[in-house]
Amino acid sequence: MTLRVRLGDRREMRDHPLGTTEAGFRAGLTQQEAFTRGRGPFSGDAESVFSERELFVTAPDDEVLAVATITGVREYDGELLVDGDLVVDHERVGTRLLIRTPAENVFSCADEESAWAGSVERARWIYVRAVVEVATVKTASYDRRLAGADPAADPATTLATADETMQVVPRYVMIHRSGKLRLGGPYADVADWDGHVEPWSDYGYVDCLRLDDVLGTSGDLDIDALRPLTSRAAAAELLESLGWDKVVRRFVEAR
Repeated sequence: MTLRVRLGDRREMRDHPLGTTEAGFRAGLTQQEAFTRGRGPFSGDAESVFSERELFVTAPDDEVLAVATITGVREYDGELLVDGDLVVDHERVGTRLLIRTPAENVFSCADEESAWAGSVERARWIYVRAVVEVATVKTASYDRRLAGADPAADPATTLATADETMQVVPRYVMIHRSGKLRLGGPYADVADWDGHVEPWSDYGYVDCLRLDDVLGTSGDLDIDALRPLTSRAAAAELLESLGWDKVVRRFVEAR
């Protein structure tokens, strides 16, 4: 689920809780400006708003202007104000929600399926998330091993150990027809379900994205190549360079 707000007409503001002097939509808004205007205060179902993790700010035509990770929600004068961190150049910026609403300046919620339906845009988003998730887990594994190393140990040995730890798992991510992700590795042909090795396709998984294929390597993965992929923008750029029609083909066909 995601939280969304559709900006209304531009208007001057006084005594705004965020200190802004203008609210609503105007052409040419930067992502930061759109996020600031999309934070509220707006009306909305408090229980639903408090449970969401991402805020999508859209123009009146439902084009996504900015995306932010929600860090908190506050009540202000009977309405809600969202706190969060802008995700710069999120891969959804510039796409358009397929399920639209006439409501403006109101917080509402939408799941991926209804907001982007079975579109190719949604498929691209799922694959970007898949790459980011694998890269994030592997780089975190590398960093934890470095942080926990003996300060007196040989630096070269410490780096080699961290690199060895990072190589193991996950090596790929299985993609379910629903968009659900499941990390695995080092082999992608079968999945170990509670000790029973079976084809992952038997459980509704329609594709398996291998880091080796994405990065074009059959050997050890390089930490310097993985770190940028923890950014959604960088992951989207890499997958786009491979050709979206090839990357998302099996997922789209399965839909």
